[in-house]
Amino acid sequence: MRPSPRSRGFALAMALFLILILATLSYGSLSVATLDSRTARENERSSQAMYAARAGIAVAMARLSYDFGWTSGTGSLSDDPGSATYSVRVVPSANNQTEPDKLWRITSTGTSQGALRTLSATVALESFARFAYFTDQEFSTANTPIFFATRDEIDGAVHTNGYFSIAGRPRFASRMTSANTGDSLYDSGRFSYRQEGVQYRPSRFYRTQTNYATDFPEALDSSPDFSFAGGQTRIPLPADTGEIQRRADRSYKGAHEFQFREDGTVLVRRKSGSSWVNVETRRTDTLPGVTFFVDGEAWVSGRVRGRVTFGSTDTIHLNGDLVYANPTRDVLGLVGQKDLVVESSTTTQQDRHIHAVMIALNGSFRVAGYDSGRYRGILNVYGGIIQARRGPVGTISGSTIQTGYSKNYVYDKKLANTPPLNFPTTGNLEIRSLIDHGSLGGA
Repeated sequence: MRPSPRSRGFALAMALFLILILATLSYGSLSVATLDSRTARENERSSQAMYAARAGIAVAMARLSYDFGWTSGTGSLSDDPGSATYSVRVVPSANNQTEPDKLWRITSTGTSQGALRTLSATVALESFARFAYFTDQEFSTANTPIFFATRDEIDGAVHTNGYFSIAGRPRFASRMTSANTGDSLYDSGRFSYRQEGVQYRPSRFYRTQTNYATDFPEALDSSPDFSFAGGQTRIPLPADTGEIQRRADRSYKGAHEFQFREDGTVLVRRKSGSSWVNVETRRTDTLPGVTFFVDGEAWVSGRVRGRVTFGSTDTIHLNGDLVYANPTRDVLGLVGQKDLVVESSTTTQQDRHIHAVMIALNGSFRVAGYDSGRYRGILNVYGGIIQARRGPVGTISGSTIQTGYSKNYVYDKKLANTPPLNFPTTGNLEIRSLIDHGSLGGA
């Protein structure tokens, strides 16, 4: 039966309609593919521009590490024509010429085939206040290694210029590094460690009490910031407190006591024979901060208000609680040429509280009479401890503390960006903040 003209017309219309649909779908697919390809190219250019901007930040920090006056520069990621390039500008803080706490603002713009990416970084000299725990060597005054053990916890950055000894599973919340200076198991030439065979992973450059299977540092509260690496760069401690002395707002000679008060003042007393004589009262809450220096021994206690740095050519005695009036704002740095000694009764149990970041340049942070008397309570430190040698705070038998204190050390995180004024620096540069101003793409 021959189809009618009407049927043939309907079939033709349907065929044309299907062709139109297929053509539309094909065009749509082609458009999507073109858009995806263009997006991919733009993302690639933007990523290249980002890498170039980061390279500019890195170059600026490298130059500033030995030339504080460097202000600008340009460069590229490779020698190939058309490679991504960067342009860097550095603006120093107005106080850089006169103050040791130096700060720079770095702006770096990366360019790749018309795409731009701009980063701004605030860069400063790295302060020792960024460390929760730091030693020049992990040996006692009796020249025996001191172990980190299962009960130990530290929630800030940790470093030693010597090497760490691990017993059990101590826990850390941040980066943990060692230079392995004086470590006979470390081969710096081959960057390897001779223990249970030859180890090439820096995460194994430490001494174990038993073996790697049982003795290892691990993350505190599953912290994503924890890592361990041995064989890292040595960070020398300052030779003396001379810089603090030069920058001090007030200096004293001979043994002095400082009683900090919540009203933002400190009572200064001079030792005369077996008694103390009042010298003066000074404010501690003035901006940008205040620095005291003693050529001799010093005793400190009380409630600190302000941004205070304290230096001594001798030992600093903590003869009472030393705490902040406002823990979210106040900052205290103690730098002793010799030891930092916690003074307390050997027969009384009473917790102690210390709010400060402390440096014992040639000695230790330790408890007086740590191995005599009774258990005295918990030694609470809110800040950081930097010392030449690790000092003792108590003795233990099995899992029981016999004398001295148990430890509760918490890093004061505001120190990372607000260290005490005139506090010693490592000489390295660090990024305090980084802002991505986004990207602008070309055609």
